[in-house]
Amino acid sequence: MPLIEFKQGEIICNEGDALDNLLFITKGSVKAYFNGRQLNMEQGDTIGLTAIGSKLHNCKYTATSDVTIFTHPYSDFKSLENLVREKADVANLLVNSMCRQVVFFLEYKAFLQNEADIAYDTANEVYPEYERLCKVYAFTSKMLAGITDFNRASDEDTLKRCVQDYYKEIRDSASNVVKAFFSKPGIATGFIYKCAEDIGKITDSCEAYKKHLLEISPLFINEDGHDLFSLVTELHNNSINMKGADEAVEVLIKRLLKLFSVMTCIDPALYRERLASYRDELSDLREGQDLVDAPAATGAAKQNLADSLYVILEYSGVSEELRNKYARSIQEYTKNRDRGGTGDEAYRLRKELTVIFYDIYRLVLVKSLRDASPPTIIKMFLKFGYIDAELAGYESADYMYSIADSYKGDPKRGIYTAYEWLLAVYKGEKDPCKDDFDTDYNAHIRELRQAKKINEEEEARMLVDRDAKLMFEMENVFPTVNKITFGRITTYCPFFGEHNVQRRPQDSILTPDLISDTLNDIVSIDFSAYARQTSFAKPEVGVQRETLNISVMPDIILMPNMGTRVVMWQEIEGRVRTTPARMFLPVFLLSDVKTMFINLTGEFRWEMCKRIQGPRWSDVTEHSLTSEYFDYLQFYRSNRELSTDVKSAIKTELTRAKNAYKSVFVSNYAEWLNYESNGSPRLNKYARALMLKYCPFTVEIRQKLSMNPQYGDIIGRYELRMKQRANHLGKLVQKINKITTNVPIEIQNEIEFLKN
Repeated sequence: MPLIEFKQGEIICNEGDALDNLLFITKGSVKAYFNGRQLNMEQGDTIGLTAIGSKLHNCKYTATSDVTIFTHPYSDFKSLENLVREKADVANLLVNSMCRQVVFFLEYKAFLQNEADIAYDTANEVYPEYERLCKVYAFTSKMLAGITDFNRASDEDTLKRCVQDYYKEIRDSASNVVKAFFSKPGIATGFIYKCAEDIGKITDSCEAYKKHLLEISPLFINEDGHDLFSLVTELHNNSINMKGADEAVEVLIKRLLKLFSVMTCIDPALYRERLASYRDELSDLREGQDLVDAPAATGAAKQNLADSLYVILEYSGVSEELRNKYARSIQEYTKNRDRGGTGDEAYRLRKELTVIFYDIYRLVLVKSLRDASPPTIIKMFLKFGYIDAELAGYESADYMYSIADSYKGDPKRGIYTAYEWLLAVYKGEKDPCKDDFDTDYNAHIRELRQAKKINEEEEARMLVDRDAKLMFEMENVFPTVNKITFGRITTYCPFFGEHNVQRRPQDSILTPDLISDTLNDIVSIDFSAYARQTSFAKPEVGVQRETLNISVMPDIILMPNMGTRVVMWQEIEGRVRTTPARMFLPVFLLSDVKTMFINLTGEFRWEMCKRIQGPRWSDVTEHSLTSEYFDYLQFYRSNRELSTDVKSAIKTELTRAKNAYKSVFVSNYAEWLNYESNGSPRLNKYARALMLKYCPFTVEIRQKLSMNPQYGDIIGRYELRMKQRANHLGKLVQKINKITTNVPIEIQNEIEFLKN
């Protein structure tokens, strides 16, 4: 066996390395690392035994002193068996080393299991008690998604407890007993083989526990600051002056600290920082403590919602004079029983409050951008338009407070709260939207330069100025879309008011999952709804120019109001056709979610086609969705394919839509998805043919409808066109394969797209 030497600190092999040799330690010491856990290995131990099942090292091995190692080639278990039969003295070394290593993994698994059990018990004890204490001391409890949803981690390996005891007892047995029992090669190799199988099960179980702990640890403490630790410490600080609260909440704190003392998946530096901050604040509060009796919890007058208006006004940084002026106006509106009235005085007050809202919103937003952890009340204002519990209604205020920290969009799926969207604009992750005159930010700056309101130097600065971009969005887009999505223009007031609550906020709130599921439902019917056509060329592999389809889902921005309308604001960003559309919705939507998204999708299809076609969007010689629909609606009276009754129906549609062709299309599109997709005819045959041509159903729906005579012919024509397109791409792939075996992913994606 060849001899290898390693200096202290050298890595002998890494986790994931292939097992080519068994390494026998003849001198020195080695440390094995598995998930941060350490096993000391000494003379007589063998490196690689735990990897003979997978043939990949599951540990990292580092020399902790100068080490001398003998190597023995390992190709399969047969090579180890031959070694044991050839050298009887090796069997005892292998058995002892293997047994120690198996027990190491077993003990680590038990450690992780204990940690997971403590975490589960803590969550199920602390959070319900936190909710109870909030009620006792008249505070609104905050929701912490997931804290009561995870189950107790189960031991997923198949090792029985007796097998675990078996390994431990062999390890602890006298060396002469072990040597005598395993002296026969068959017993020794059988034991090692069984150990290798069991180690695979144990390590899989360890990884499962580790994954579980990594998933749940942020619920207890995380960098965002919305976790169980923050909920309990916030309650402790807020209730410190109430009799009995200090002792009651401190019990929960101690329970959490006990968990953190054993939890390996949390950042210790973060934990120390958060703990020190909490203790410092608590110490200051205790110094000025003046005990009062706990209030009778009414479920309405919540302590942490008191003085919300003044918290927001103070955070905004407005002068005391303005603060008092704003407060008087908002309180006047709150006390007004006819907030939605149409009289001059009500109109004047709402108009005044609208100006106040956007002044405050801008100031609060700018300050929050530089605040690592804005107060919950501030998040309620930015996300929901909340400013006062009495104005909003205590039930709604309670709910908004409970979710304000946890409610977020999902930018990875293109879903943003208004605050997240403005933050993305400020960071430069998103360009500002076009204003209501269809002018984007860059064009706006050029107009200022041309009007000589700014010079060239200022123009260059403003084109990259984050603050200027944010203000453009705040002043030219935000107020307009907030008013439109509210829906009731004549009685609009941007502050969240109880008089506008037609459904409970918890029943009308839009969540990322609800939005994503709704869009997916639409795409499962109209698979090309958000497809864009783009040119692709790669001459070096024989692709000169192909028009391909790519799917680009829209950006959804949730405005801080409870409203009834949605807005398809712009179909692309700038001039690039493969950028997301931008759609605005109220965060609390009072209309049917799917109906609204179908309408938005129909509007998007129309506007995107107009964008692509440009000035010729209505020119029927350029075949497109808009040109053919325009031609169909404009000349329906002379269309011989339409009966008198159908023409009368089209006239009614146009009258109802005030001759807006896009509105007729959107209405027809909704019928296409809601009814025609299920084989329930609503459109005339001419409109149906146009819809199938430009808004085709998925293959599953087409197959079901193809037996219906009203759909059979038009589906047949569509399938023929797709077959011709598929044949063309097939020949293109054959051409590419003569040059290279790597067919461009864009061509592969287009082939898959056609299969829909």
